[in-house]
Amino acid sequence: PPAPPAPASAPPPAGTLDPVALDEALTTLPGPRVVAATAGTTDAGLIDPLPEIAALCRAHHTRLHIDAAYGGGLLFSDRHRTKLTGLDAAHTITLDLHKLGWQPIAAGLLAVKHPRDLAALDQRADYLNADDDTEAGLPDLLGRSLRTTRRPDALKIAVTLKTLGRTGLGALVDQVCEHAHTLATLIDDHPAFELHDRPTISTVLFRPAGTTDDAVAAVRRTLLTHGRAVLGRARLDGRLWLKATLLNPHTRPDDLAGLLKLVEGTTPR
Repeated sequence: PPAPPAPASAPPPAGTLDPVALDEALTTLPGPRVVAATAGTTDAGLIDPLPEIAALCRAHHTRLHIDAAYGGGLLFSDRHRTKLTGLDAAHTITLDLHKLGWQPIAAGLLAVKHPRDLAALDQRADYLNADDDTEAGLPDLLGRSLRTTRRPDALKIAVTLKTLGRTGLGALVDQVCEHAHTLATLIDDHPAFELHDRPTISTVLFRPAGTTDDAVAAVRRTLLTHGRAVLGRARLDGRLWLKATLLNPHTRPDDLAGLLKLVEGTTPR
């Protein structure tokens, strides 16, 4: 096969897939192979270097799957969609529109480039997909999902897209991403807090400065059990961080400042 393109010279952010290590693995591992890249990690909302990964997969004749459950909604935004450059090279993509799509929690999607990739779901049962019913135009979903009794969440997705369109959804995405940057700035400017990094999407990791991991965990549990705030947790760089994932477009700067005040007031002195 032709030599793969040289990976980007700058090392990828910690927590993302390293193209150099991927190139080495694809060179040595026998096929068939599939690479699973991520566009929006659960812990920090990071995006793997998709163009470099896609180029390596093409050079090594390897299938590419991209988990865009979190970050896929960036496609709606003209401002942020370039972060997903390379997504179109994937053979399959997962999307979870209960995040940056504001849908019910079960509204997950598997997008495939070629219909033949759905062949694994092709099941036959006469009482569900009789040939004469299919020929008569009655819908049959058995070949698209094994969950024959799942709720019709696709209808809610369709109604949302019809009502708001890409422009309307893109505006919501822009708002929550802006909220995340506002929160990150508030944290960075506050001497009582430490910011992990600027947000890639709408997830912000932070922790009270000068505290232990046990204290960070205790702050989160206290806020949760007292019904004051719900924060996630993530362990990166060997330390525990509080995780705020901004998904409400109506969040105000005062709400963000109030959250930090709650965390500061709960932190042991």
